[in-house]
Amino acid sequence: MKTFKTINDHYDRSRRASAYTLVELVTTVGIFMFIFVGVMVSVQLFGLRIYTLEATKLVATAGARAALNSMRDQIREAKTVYVGNCTTESTTSFTLIGITNTPQAGNALIIYPTTATNAYTVFYLDTTTGTNNLMEFTVTNGAVTYTNELSSYITNSVIFQAQTWGFPGTTTTNYTSLDNREVILITLQFSQWEYPIAYIGGNQFNAFDYYQLRTKVLRRAWN
Repeated sequence: MKTFKTINDHYDRSRRASAYTLVELVTTVGIFMFIFVGVMVSVQLFGLRIYTLEATKLVATAGARAALNSMRDQIREAKTVYVGNCTTESTTSFTLIGITNTPQAGNALIIYPTTATNAYTVFYLDTTTGTNNLMEFTVTNGAVTYTNELSSYITNSVIFQAQTWGFPGTTTTNYTSLDNREVILITLQFSQWEYPIAYIGGNQFNAFDYYQLRTKVLRRAWN
């Protein structure tokens, strides 16, 4: 009985002696905190990069959708609508496309809300800047009274097309035969910086993102 008791006492003493020291505990906690902080910082940086990537798309698409909404409402409420070309904001800058045997497609759209010809709104693509802006200006009593920039970074030159109504709809070459019942097709193609510091090709080019918005609008009041 005494022999077994001695063995048990020795076992209890050795078991009580095995434990972490304060230095080991501090070292373990320090390593864990270092790894935890590193992971949290990496997650935050990744989140910031994703936010920057998506912010560019959201800002651009939000502006483009606002532009489409503005054009859609004015086309629906218009008395007459014509597709043409325009270069600047003036009362004489808009030019109509040939009435017959010419595709009704161009970079500008003129909208007359009433039968008056001295009051109208023009949407056009301004290519004189490096960002290719979609512009809007309003003429009242024969003078430009309002200008606005709707969207930027547009790559396509043909923004508006007058199409036959119904399915599938084709770009018309005879404007007068439609009796002003044309469907206006609006196409906006964008190329914009995806991430301002994301360079590709040996730090010579920026990463760009490409996307497109399209819609068709028909006037509510047919002639």
